[in-house]
Amino acid sequence: MHDYLKQIKILEQRNRIAITSRYPILLPFILESKRTIRSMFYKLHPKFKMEKSKNEKCFHLTEHSSPLYRKYNKKELDDGKVNNIKIAIKSLDGIVIPPGKTFSFWKHVGRSSSKRGFKKGLVLSAGQLKEGTGGGLCQLSNLIAYMFACSESVFVERKHHSRDVFPDYDRVIPFASGATIFFNLIDLKVKNVYPFSIKLNLHTTDTQLRGSLSVPMPLDYFVKLEEKESYFIKSTKTDKLYRCNKLYRIFYKKITKKKIKEELLWLNVAQVMYDEKSIKKEIILADPNISDLLV
Repeated sequence: MHDYLKQIKILEQRNRIAITSRYPILLPFILESKRTIRSMFYKLHPKFKMEKSKNEKCFHLTEHSSPLYRKYNKKELDDGKVNNIKIAIKSLDGIVIPPGKTFSFWKHVGRSSSKRGFKKGLVLSAGQLKEGTGGGLCQLSNLIAYMFACSESVFVERKHHSRDVFPDYDRVIPFASGATIFFNLIDLKVKNVYPFSIKLNLHTTDTQLRGSLSVPMPLDYFVKLEEKESYFIKSTKTDKLYRCNKLYRIFYKKITKKKIKEELLWLNVAQVMYDEKSIKKEIILADPNISDLLV
């Protein structure tokens, strides 16, 4: 609980006013300059260099799927999202990440512009759902992040969604298992620390987004992402509600299913944006200022 209250206190104490809030005319220039620098870095740095391959003999490291259509979305926006995901998959499917190299989502996907065929879909901005060109790519980054989380890969850059927008509905993976993205300032970057290459495989069916990671040799263990210490905490200082959890990598032997080890991967704190009446779990009232008093 102490870790969560500490993070909530930090979130509630943020009062710095960005220069772009005072002078919004500067925002496009600042964003583009940062994006240009990042794009050049990705292009020139050798650790991001990798190729595609379709013919390697491989064994599944992990796999995952998610539904393309959601009951609470407008169909035209879901159709736009599916279109956007299919365009991005053309750049990502088959990428081979050599040992020591770093995968970057935006390096390979590039800018999601209408000129490239991207359409409008849902995007999450400052806790609000809006329409935007290229919307829906977060579903793809979420799936990729989750698969890498079920491996020994190291996350160089990953940011979870700062808002919990929808109550749980048929959730099959732990909350905050994915990665939010924003071209190309908020990226998903993962380093391959295995002594062999990892291949990223992605495709869609009529209803599903599916992916897998494969490697050139079989392993005698597997990794699962599991949630622990999951709470809903309501700040008595601001009356804001937060969803908190810790996600652990759990290593198991394939044949015996015996646990080998576990390691903390992420601590997540996200503000809840929906009606707390839809929450079935107990809501804990707490003052984040007392985090300094806890040990």
